[in-house]
Amino acid sequence: MDKSAPIEKKELLSKSELSIWLDDYDDVFSDFDSRPIGERSMSDDFLTEVRKMVREKPTGSVELKLLMPNAKRKKDLEVIVVKNLHTYFKHAADAIQEEMTKTRRRGFILSAVGFLVMIGTAYLVSISNRSFFFNAAQIVLEPTGWFMVWSGMDNIFYNTRSRKPNLDFNTKMSHAEIIFVSY
Repeated sequence: MDKSAPIEKKELLSKSELSIWLDDYDDVFSDFDSRPIGERSMSDDFLTEVRKMVREKPTGSVELKLLMPNAKRKKDLEVIVVKNLHTYFKHAADAIQEEMTKTRRRGFILSAVGFLVMIGTAYLVSISNRSFFFNAAQIVLEPTGWFMVWSGMDNIFYNTRSRKPNLDFNTKMSHAEIIFVSY
């Protein structure tokens, strides 16, 4: 019995096949960018459509078929376009990952400083003779410590989580199989 057949079938089921109709290569790139095709930025409309399609079929890897009229196809340009798309998505994923790492780091630092402020406040209160200065310090530092801890935790858990779908999309697309097909 051949065990590779079920695996291939499973892989086929886990691949999302997406198709986008293009009139020409300019549909992939921004209309406002006049640089050569190898340096042009991606079209917001194109990226929005790809994002919407990937969101509708979130499972597995992605195969993006760019449907182009046979008369307008140029193999050398297609290689450049595919390379640019992979580069764009990789850079976007790397930038989001770096931003999430910085946000987490800031969150840990903010939380740690908040804990230190609260511990310092507790120590200050324990040694005080309840003078005005110690009471005022306690009133100011306690909420400051709590605020810093909660803000830091918010950065660690929630602010990074909101960027996760965008990271997942760009990572998935950086590994996607992108091919041109004639119509």
